[in-house]
Amino acid sequence: MKASCCGKKNHQSRPLSISDNNNNSPGLGSEDKSATNDNNQQQQDNSQAETKKKKKKGSESDDEHDMHIWTERERRKKMRNMFSNLHALLPHLPPKADKSTIVDEAVNYIKTLQQTLQNLQKTKAREINPRSH
Repeated sequence: MKASCCGKKNHQSRPLSISDNNNNSPGLGSEDKSATNDNNQQQQDNSQAETKKKKKKGSESDDEHDMHIWTERERRKKMRNMFSNLHALLPHLPPKADKSTIVDEAVNYIKTLQQTLQNLQKTKAREINPRSH
């Protein structure tokens, strides 16, 4: 439905808005308007009740979110400490080594220690039984 700006036929018309229909409609009597107002109030009340429920759920999810943040922070702190401890065990590693370098050097160092252990075990075995080798 379209309404003209002043009711004359030759003027431009615009679409009726909901507010035009509820407030300015000549067909609605006072009883119809109060029923519409009651419906609007009921919708507002329902909307407010839903908002309160969402806020309650929101606070629970906020608590979960805060717990997740704390847990993740603690995990990162533990990882930093473990990398620091591993870094301290590795000889000849620069003080500002990044994590990938620390892990790579740790792997290489462990392999070197394993090889050294095997060599020492062979040497010991030869000294104990010189005739068998």
